[in-house]
Amino acid sequence: MTARGPRARQRLAPRDAARAPTCDPRRLRDRGPGLILPEVLALDTSFVVEALIETQPLHAVCAGLVERIVEAAPTVVTSELLEVELAEAAFAIALKERWGRRWRQRRVDGRVRRRGRRLLTEVSSRYELLRSSVTHIPVPVGRIADAAATLMTDYGLASYDAVHAASAIAAGAEAIVTTDTGFARLPSSLLAMYTDRSRVASSRAKRPR
Repeated sequence: MTARGPRARQRLAPRDAARAPTCDPRRLRDRGPGLILPEVLALDTSFVVEALIETQPLHAVCAGLVERIVEAAPTVVTSELLEVELAEAAFAIALKERWGRRWRQRRVDGRVRRRGRRLLTEVSSRYELLRSSVTHIPVPVGRIADAAATLMTDYGLASYDAVHAASAIAAGAEAIVTTDTGFARLPSSLLAMYTDRSRVASSRAKRPR
């Protein structure tokens, strides 16, 4: 596993060592080959869903970044929670396809379950292909439960975000790829972000004890 250090931080922020860059997936095409990925990189569920499901609005850009990740061959970290969240995402997408904005009130509608299962089978197969294409570190939730709770109380992260962030930090990831702006609450000195539209939180914040 790659340890963090000044050299690794320099790879993340060649122009500003005190602040790691935030990358907007909607603009990655404009960044060209200048985007440098760290040696250890975590993936959040929000990014994986966009990358693996063609109907998602950021699919093309996120799928393109997945290709670049595979080519660059960093070590990829994911929480084992991600697989459970993929099931939720597949079911939610099936509900939205049928019911639109009313999907939350229609979760018990059995007519979308077949579509949800088919979509989950497809995305699970693609996720397995992604994992087999990189050096992958899965992080069990039980291993980082206390650290996740600390991130929740210290930075106000939502529980699932805290699990993914704590998993990334525990495995030595320098950054996490996400489309979830909730991760902006974390200081970039703790975990840098490649994200959709969020600004990285102040690097002056202290690490949780």
